Amino acid sequence: MSKIVLIHPQAGIDWKSNSSVFAVDLARRLDNYFEVVLLSGAECGSFSRPINSLNRGNSNWDSLTATIVRRWFKQPKVALDSLTSFLPCIAYLLNNPADLLMPQNGYGDLLVSSCVRSLKQTPILFTEHNDLSNLKRNLSLKPDRLITLNPIMAERAKTIAPKQLIETIPLGIDPTEFSPGGKTINTGLSKPCIMAIADLNRHSNQRVELTIKAVARLREASLLICGEGTDRNYFQALGDRLLGRERFQIRTFAYAQMPQVYRSANIFTSAAVQAPCGLKYIEAMACGLPVVTTDDWVHRYLVGDGGITCDVTDIDLYAESLQLALNKHWYQQQPRQNALRFSWQGITLLYYQAILKTITTTSHQFIAPSSS
Repeated sequence: MSKIVLIHPQAGIDWKSNSSVFAVDLARRLDNYFEVVLLSGAECGSFSRPINSLNRGNSNWDSLTATIVRRWFKQPKVALDSLTSFLPCIAYLLNNPADLLMPQNGYGDLLVSSCVRSLKQTPILFTEHNDLSNLKRNLSLKPDRLITLNPIMAERAKTIAPKQLIETIPLGIDPTEFSPGGKTINTGLSKPCIMAIADLNRHSNQRVELTIKAVARLREASLLICGEGTDRNYFQALGDRLLGRERFQIRTFAYAQMPQVYRSANIFTSAAVQAPCGLKYIEAMACGLPVVTTDDWVHRYLVGDGGITCDVTDIDLYAESLQLALNKHWYQQQPRQNALRFSWQGITLLYYQAILKTITTTSHQFIAPSSS
């Protein structure tokens, strides 16, 4: 049985990160077919092996990032993850050889895998979870096979590295867990309720202000924002002023509660600029919610006929699209049917096939030539 090692130093710690949740889910499902190890930040299954690193739950996190890492890195928390997990990951992988490495957390984990490959010839199957801005740097390390989450990123990767082996496999959801039927949560907000999930940071690509302003143009709808961040108080004040407390809430929920939260809303929306993975859109649609979001190629691919895309910077048009989604009769559960394209059953099979191809192809490359 082939041994594969997934790498994500925040797996088991950061349950709000798409890539972290994905790494745990993928490891759990692949464990039925391979000997699987997930180098994680904390225990998250029989397949996980927590590594010693300075993770985001460490009490010294803020002071260290403020005084050391923040000066040189745009994403100091991610950088500190990578720097402090580098040697523990290297040590484990050199002492416990694998047949395939699957870095899941960007450049840092890909660099670890590249170093091990140079010594052990272990092939790399890399899933690109980030946006296009990091793609060129990650491709410079030449993974043996690249997995992109959407065909738009695959096309961009081909222009950067024409010889790179690439496959498109989106993130997966469990349609039995994320479904229209089941328990809901009483938020106390009036119906219809519009729901959003976002990092509450004014300088992020989430553009939460646009969503608050658009919902404020509607007569009756309320807005539930699920999220946390440094600018939570700013967004709370903006929502209270434009919508009033009876029509606006900011709340946080455990990931396990999210199916109930989705079912408590009428539509899902996001004004995000980029959504390379779009897991929250898929989860919402699987629970029967139509989606209203930014009009671009990635969002059109994700949403399909399960929602509406529009120019969200035009507040009037954004508000009209929200109202249209609320009024429309969604034929034969269109959002749900669209989300089933991303069922874990099919996603796991695609990864299984990609793993076998990567191991088989690269093992042939490393066979020593005959002395004859």
